[in-house]
Amino acid sequence: MGETNTPRTQASKPGGRAWLVITLLLATLLGSLVATGVPARPGAQQQPGENGEIVVKSATGHVVWCVTRDAILVAAVGGGGEQSSLLPAVVAISTYRVGVLLGAVDWSQGLTPKPERLDAELAQVVANATRRPTQTVKGDDGPSDIEQIGVGTLELIRPLVNQIHHKLDLAPNEPLVELLFADYAENYGPEIWSLQYRVKQQLLGTDYWDTQVLRPGYYQLYPPEKGQPHTFVESQYPAGLAPLGLAARLARHDPDLERVLDASPVVSQAIAAVLGGQSEKSAFAPVADFLRTALPVVAGAQAKMVLAKVDATTGFQWLLPPEEPPPPPAQTKPSEPGAPSLRKYVPPVN
Repeated sequence: MGETNTPRTQASKPGGRAWLVITLLLATLLGSLVATGVPARPGAQQQPGENGEIVVKSATGHVVWCVTRDAILVAAVGGGGEQSSLLPAVVAISTYRVGVLLGAVDWSQGLTPKPERLDAELAQVVANATRRPTQTVKGDDGPSDIEQIGVGTLELIRPLVNQIHHKLDLAPNEPLVELLFADYAENYGPEIWSLQYRVKQQLLGTDYWDTQVLRPGYYQLYPPEKGQPHTFVESQYPAGLAPLGLAARLARHDPDLERVLDASPVVSQAIAAVLGGQSEKSAFAPVADFLRTALPVVAGAQAKMVLAKVDATTGFQWLLPPEEPPPPPAQTKPSEPGAPSLRKYVPPVN
């Protein structure tokens, strides 16, 4: 992943983006996250889940995006975790915005059988965050919708992370939670972002750790830099998981993928445009057909898969829905207008 990007402001226009500089705090962490749950404290007698200790199931696997002429496609396949790990959680955040949650998605306590699922709460959290009034400086457009989503999701994650009191094993710079999302931004066009939530820990006593989630790092995945190809955009969690490398496999004429292309001239023509760096010239339907057939080939026939699209006219639509949808969101009292918020606007750095 490249350098941290600053989210576009609400005043962004094609050919002239205005950017806000976001302060990204990084923590140095060790190891890799165990996908079946938050790992135990080294040397401790108590295991996670005992006496109310927090337990986490992670969503792991690959996510593939393709921005076509008439829709943004997103496909997800599971893998890279233990048997109990979850499929990357694709969520209709709003009518014209789709998100994917990776990492610590399913949270529960040993004495509380009902888990809290971030994917079940995300749509309402985003709706609340983007309509909440914010304080701005005169002459400043204030936080962009991307920042509002980032901080709203932070507020969802923070109280859960604060309950972790054992040492986490995370790779250096590895986020505990990652939110990918795509939409059609007004006066800007299609965009894909990665919001990464890292944590820091402090040892307070014998095997007792204080855990805090940091403000998200913002990374723009699409559109690419000027002169770079418009093709498949891939992400995977954990970060050490080998990428699927669809574009690279196609470029070297992988025989398994060649058979997929040979089966349909329409699909072959659409993927030729994607491989040529002009994905926005392809119709979504043949590209979706390719992903539906090709991903089981490269990820394994047993890998679970979902496929969805979002477009600027009809919005979100499942093309291949998950076998098990997330549970409904918890019934909570709606927040009062003007209620205190954890949002803090960080001014631009000169």
